[in-house]
Amino acid sequence: MFLYVLIAMLAAVVTYALTGVVRVLALRWGIVSPVRERDVHTRTVPRLGGLAMLAGFAVAFWAASQTLWVRQIFMDTAQPWAVLGGAALIVAVGAVDDVVDLNSWVKLVGQIAAAMVVAVWGPRMTFLPLGSIPLDPPWLQIGLTVFVIVLTVNAINFVDGLDGLAAGVAAIGGVAFFLTAYWVHRNAVLPNYTDLATLLMALLVGICLGFLPHNAHPAKIFMGDSGSMLLGLLMATGAVVATGQVASGLYDRAEGIPTFIPVVLPIVVLVLPFLDLVLAVLRRTASGRSPFSADRGHMHHKLLDLGYTHRQAVAVMYLWTTFVAFGGVAYAFVPWAPLTVANAIVLPALAFLTLHPWARDTVGAAQSRPAWMRPSAWLRRFTLPFAASAAASTGLGFAGIASGGVPMVYPTFLGLAVVIACCGLSVLILHFAAPSLPFGRRTLVADVLMKVIAFAVVLLAVSRNPWTAEPWFWTVLVVCAGVWVLAQAAVAASQWRGVAQRWRSTARRRA
Repeated sequence: MFLYVLIAMLAAVVTYALTGVVRVLALRWGIVSPVRERDVHTRTVPRLGGLAMLAGFAVAFWAASQTLWVRQIFMDTAQPWAVLGGAALIVAVGAVDDVVDLNSWVKLVGQIAAAMVVAVWGPRMTFLPLGSIPLDPPWLQIGLTVFVIVLTVNAINFVDGLDGLAAGVAAIGGVAFFLTAYWVHRNAVLPNYTDLATLLMALLVGICLGFLPHNAHPAKIFMGDSGSMLLGLLMATGAVVATGQVASGLYDRAEGIPTFIPVVLPIVVLVLPFLDLVLAVLRRTASGRSPFSADRGHMHHKLLDLGYTHRQAVAVMYLWTTFVAFGGVAYAFVPWAPLTVANAIVLPALAFLTLHPWARDTVGAAQSRPAWMRPSAWLRRFTLPFAASAAASTGLGFAGIASGGVPMVYPTFLGLAVVIACCGLSVLILHFAAPSLPFGRRTLVADVLMKVIAFAVVLLAVSRNPWTAEPWFWTVLVVCAGVWVLAQAAVAASQWRGVAQRWRSTARRRA
């Protein structure tokens, strides 16, 4: 588990770092999304974020092929590298579409070509999970695999209509998929329980989390078709790998409805994108238009029409995705009867909360919002230090694996957790307690004191953990804490310059 998380962190860090580079280049080259009638954004926003996501995926994918234990996935097979090839091809097609706006049928041909790369040289559907029906002719295996990949690619592409929506939905579904695939293989009696589907879901979650800080509303950059189609290909390939494992009996160890889990898994984690895709095709064909023609009738548009704000609509979609994904994959862990009863209770309650006016009317003007919902300078000081310390711990984690093996990963994660708990919580506390005094001397002193006290308390709490006896833990702790302090100092200096500029402009106006 920890190695998968470490690889996902590498994908997130690389994606986060390179997204800023891609954004600068896209602005310089004029590759931006224009404001159209059907769009929600009100200003031009650069795109091509999928290039950074592909880079994060490729770097972490290569690191996984060199990492102890996980590298067994790559031994004696070229299938994983075919997935990387298909991902590169579909991102190339999406990038061209982001630049020149390809015809929908040309883009479909590109999607089929990328899916063919995966289906011919990579994993393919060899069984139908409905009773483990074998698919003998290779052409049938390839055709069905291509269909599943293209369908999922377009489902994710269709749902990419609000800031942070596609990345968040894919990340939530990816976590549910990852936990199920990992649990099934971890509890199987196998000499090697590594799995390509589990690795792909870890990488999917990593690149989504690395991209989301740049894509959250108001978005600084869009992933574009290059990013959304990459997410769809990875999710579909993971589903293909899972369905191919039905005949092995792995899913027969599940507690719920094991035979159907590989079929249910990709459907439930992406039920909202699939539903949106089906409704869009029916709506457009019924009006005599192409099923690929864009319109403003998607589910997220309907939420906006109901009165939800941009952030609220995204949050509602996240909530529904979480319920459907985890409520569905839970059938692999618990008996189906009580779980069905629980889902039947939660479903109407969630529907009522979605449609009830108070859920969207409680957030009014920014001045009337509670402190935790208002942006503050303290909260803006969190993202960069968090990313910098995560990057430092990721590098130290891989160095620890190279020098001392897997046991070095545990003190690495413990050291990172201590730094984030102590430094991050103090920032969040001040976000609640002093949102209007972001640069007051007293609040800055309180910030330092809270960090010192938090470190003392946390170190006393974890002092009995055997991992703290290792020098590696203290190395990680010192490096991550130092990186956090430097990054936070850089952010504070930038904010100070902004405040000084506002003071000077105010003084000029008064003069």
